[in-house]
Amino acid sequence: MIRFIVLLVFSIFINGKSIAQSEFTWSEDIACLIYSHCTTCHNGNGVAPFALESYDDAVTFKDNILIEVLNGTMPPWPAKFPESHFMGDHSLSQAEIDAIEDWIRNDTPSGDLSLAPEAPTFESNIQITDPDLIIEIPEYTVPNLQDNDLYKCFVFPLDLDQDVFVKAIEVVPGNTKAVHHVLLYHDTSNIPINLDNQDPEIGYTCFGGIGSNSAQLVGGWAPGGEAQFFPEGMGVKIPGNTNLVVQVHYPAYAHGEVDQTDIRLELTTEDQRDLSVAPVLNHFISMIDGPLIIPANTVKTFNQVWTVPAKLTFTGVAPHAHLICTSMESWAITPEGDRIDLVDIPNWDFDWQKFYAFKRPVILEAGTKIYGRATYDNTINNHHNPNNPPQLVTLGEDTDEEMMVFFYTLTAYMPGDENLVFEESLHKEHLDGCGFELTNNETFTEVDEINIFPNPTSKELYIESKSEITKIQLFDVLGHQVLKYEADDILRIHVGNLSKGTYTIQMQVKNTVVTKMIVVE
Repeated sequence: MIRFIVLLVFSIFINGKSIAQSEFTWSEDIACLIYSHCTTCHNGNGVAPFALESYDDAVTFKDNILIEVLNGTMPPWPAKFPESHFMGDHSLSQAEIDAIEDWIRNDTPSGDLSLAPEAPTFESNIQITDPDLIIEIPEYTVPNLQDNDLYKCFVFPLDLDQDVFVKAIEVVPGNTKAVHHVLLYHDTSNIPINLDNQDPEIGYTCFGGIGSNSAQLVGGWAPGGEAQFFPEGMGVKIPGNTNLVVQVHYPAYAHGEVDQTDIRLELTTEDQRDLSVAPVLNHFISMIDGPLIIPANTVKTFNQVWTVPAKLTFTGVAPHAHLICTSMESWAITPEGDRIDLVDIPNWDFDWQKFYAFKRPVILEAGTKIYGRATYDNTINNHHNPNNPPQLVTLGEDTDEEMMVFFYTLTAYMPGDENLVFEESLHKEHLDGCGFELTNNETFTEVDEINIFPNPTSKELYIESKSEITKIQLFDVLGHQVLKYEADDILRIHVGNLSKGTYTIQMQVKNTVVTKMIVVE
């Protein structure tokens, strides 16, 4: 009998109180949630527009808190997957959202303020405070670009007597009003230095890439980005004698702004498994239905595909697009027809772009196809649209142009990778273990076999399972969703209207997705 292992999350209790009770107070419950999930940005030195460092702060901004929390826009975590998927997921659980809503709608009771946890303090939001190397670009004033964006490269020769591996990287923009995004490359050729010497200004202009075909991407930053920490025993290899090249994108509207961005690196000389950060899905060679052109007053969806050439281990993903993009999604279809979800951002926001690291590696066999899909809304209904009235938008690296890239962090597969766990916790750990307590949050249980019959079928499909299935979806070979069902103990699905062919059926069971292949005759 086939069995599936599922990671279950049991009931959430707050200091012994269930979510059904309306007795939440600041001191016993809500302070912990705000300090753990919000104050890292909402502090006197943070990037947020106001501080949440006390009960009075929370009461003052209670309306803002309620709107953003209920809308799911705060805390900012655009990727919508179970907490078991991505490392560092600081989004609120549904129980936490319900508690905050209950507290605000019941007039924000304070409780005994002497019992409230102490607010955390942040001298800065820098995460890598003791780096092995800091790359600091010279102070740079953005010139008048006359409606053209500028890509500026700064070269830093690295003269080491041995190879090193990057274990963590953090880009600290010197001026977020001026910096669109930052990429760090290493390059063993002399091309970057020659280009720098030929340019009379600081650094050199480098639209697109850095001007060298041997350059290798190390990491980067886009709005909303944070420090990247690579898994234990893995890192991005940098040769001892090479050039580090920082590419900074300055948009046209940044005229006159002064920037001094720096990049902080944690390095090791110990041998590591070499990670690559590669744009395996991109708008040049991966497009199925390109080119990436969005006429004015239209909404268009584009698709990409890439075939995995050898068995690989994937540790993370970073989607990238610009202003009129509204959603991005990537998934894999195995040679057996199984679907593996990789990242889904249903509400794309240019201001919150992240490198998402998997809690457990995703291992894909040779022949697996990785798909990407993105939708672009070039109408007046898109409040992010930079043009009013809307104008033709084409492929390009300027802010008012568009891109469609999925960067994947990957390495060659090694036996045992299936057992790797990069982060155990299902939920962000709270400040000093305060407040909400997830009890038994990492208990494993077995899911009984799920029976699907008849298969092949021509009219109806039956699904029988003793385990509770919460959602069922059917996808065609290109990954398009063709059917969606709410689940029951025994389901009957009508497939007679579908075209003949092979489909992937995806069944959500708690925090795990079980996929199988079916054939419609």
